[in-house]
Amino acid sequence: MVARALCNQSGVLLLIVAPPMLVGGIYKEWVFALSLAPQTLVLGALMLGFRGVTFPEDLRRVEAFAVFALIFVIASLLVAPPFVVLGMSPLDAVFEAVSGVTSTGLSVATEAESWPIVAHLMRGWIQWCGGFAIAFAGLAILDSSAGASLSMSQSQMTARDNLASIKVQARQALWSYVALTLIAVLLCLLLLPNWWEAVSIALAAVSTGGFTPRADSLASYSPLAQGVVIGICAATAITLLFYIRLWRDGPRSALRNSHALATLGLMAAGVALFVAVDFAVNRPGGAELYAGALNFLSGFTTAGFSTNEISSHVSLLPLLLVAMLIGGDVGSTAGGIKVTRLLVLFQIFRLSILRVRVPASAVTYLRDGADKVTADRLIGVAALLVTYLATMMLCWIVFLVSGIAPLDGLFEVVSALSTVGLSQGVSAPGLAAHLKATLIVAMLLGRLEFIALIVLCTPQTWIRRT
Repeated sequence: MVARALCNQSGVLLLIVAPPMLVGGIYKEWVFALSLAPQTLVLGALMLGFRGVTFPEDLRRVEAFAVFALIFVIASLLVAPPFVVLGMSPLDAVFEAVSGVTSTGLSVATEAESWPIVAHLMRGWIQWCGGFAIAFAGLAILDSSAGASLSMSQSQMTARDNLASIKVQARQALWSYVALTLIAVLLCLLLLPNWWEAVSIALAAVSTGGFTPRADSLASYSPLAQGVVIGICAATAITLLFYIRLWRDGPRSALRNSHALATLGLMAAGVALFVAVDFAVNRPGGAELYAGALNFLSGFTTAGFSTNEISSHVSLLPLLLVAMLIGGDVGSTAGGIKVTRLLVLFQIFRLSILRVRVPASAVTYLRDGADKVTADRLIGVAALLVTYLATMMLCWIVFLVSGIAPLDGLFEVVSALSTVGLSQGVSAPGLAAHLKATLIVAMLLGRLEFIALIVLCTPQTWIRRT
């Protein structure tokens, strides 16, 4: 059943590998193009072979989660060969591919600036696909199975639009994603020095990915270009449901029925606090304050771009860690725990205080805006938070016993789990193999929000008990 569902998803996977292969052929980078040719041919044959085969309507919830996790794992393996062609070891190639497909942006590449144009365009493309396109394209197909669609929507689309089916909402979100991408490409074309840098950075920014063609990330671009790129990341850290409602119902309804204001408000408050503490502690000039604020906002949106050395903010790393842990909103391209879940936790605290004050006979409910929070949703929030913190501690322990400095190790682990991509210099070609593997697993867990990958790797999923 899982294999049949995956074959029905071959078109989604083909979308990831075929365009870079074609661009490689156009630029006559034949070895690069050939490294993607077998994947393209096999996926094309599967897509044609299963064109008339209906999607399994009786797909169970556990099978849906397994399919969803396998899409990301398989996509990462499919795009690893080009990185080997570029001179990376197989493990480093998988690391780079997973970082791209999960829209993280951590990199262990050396001399990436010397790579051909097609390699940078591919890195931006796989981040764009992984940022939102894979999840929503897959969700639109999975909607054909009534038993699986609800569970998938609860994993990736907690913010629901009751006026549209899941399949329709997925299509609307993809169109919003494409529209934001076109705007981002246009802005970057106006501000960046050449077209291919503009396209690759725009694709990475919309997906809050963080890959850039330059070793110093955004530092060598103009301050205006830096601000616009980070602004694009902030725009896509808001749930795409906001843009759907903005187009359909107007700004008032869009703001009332989303957490856009809360997300932007937290970002603004965080930036203000970061700048105030930075000025009080370090007394930097205006340019340094601006660069630091952009770094903080990049971490909050889980984009991973940087405008100067992250290590220059050592005294401010705790603030940056908290921002990275929170991340953007549910239904956006950002990673992290998500603002919506943070608001649910705040409502739990508020309700606990309220119940102490009101009579015991009073009826009170846990609400998120105008919606009552169901027990299933509350369990899901609690499970994700516990799993996130437990995974963070386990990965951090691995880094600690391997001799990595405590703060640097924690920063790297949170960056991977929240799919941020900022680094304290730990993620490098010389990093021990087991630590690279740890970060690979952390990036996949963070993008899949833990449950899907855990279900995939649990023996009980595949072995029937007698």
